[in-house]
Amino acid sequence: MWPVLVQLLKLAPHMTRLAPVADRYLQTRAEGRDSERRAVEHTVDGLRGDLAQTAERMQGDLTQVNAAQAAMVQQLNQQSEMLASLGSDMRATRLRSDEIEVGIKAMEARMARLWMILIAGIVVLAILAAVMIAMLLHMRQSLHGS
Repeated sequence: MWPVLVQLLKLAPHMTRLAPVADRYLQTRAEGRDSERRAVEHTVDGLRGDLAQTAERMQGDLTQVNAAQAAMVQQLNQQSEMLASLGSDMRATRLRSDEIEVGIKAMEARMARLWMILIAGIVVLAILAAVMIAMLLHMRQSLHGS
């Protein structure tokens, strides 16, 4: 161990000359690190500002999207109600048209019977008219012929 100390004592004058150089080197490195740290902090601060602005814009955009979505949901609900109402109206209309169709068929059947009765009545009237004409002619001949 003593020989190492002897060698270190021989290097002591050289170390005293290198100490100021080492001190300047370490100060320069420290200043460089400080300037780098300040530059990084400045960049981080700028990024924080940009990030805050982006977050605010995104929040505004999300608010607009939510408002648009709420409006669309409201419209969809209104349209669903309208479709449900329209569906019930269509069912009621279909039922009513079926009832009307049944009524029309019943009326057509009655009209057919009335036409048959009318034709039968006309035929009976024609026969009665022919019989009366024949009776009148026969009575006229019997009155003139006797």
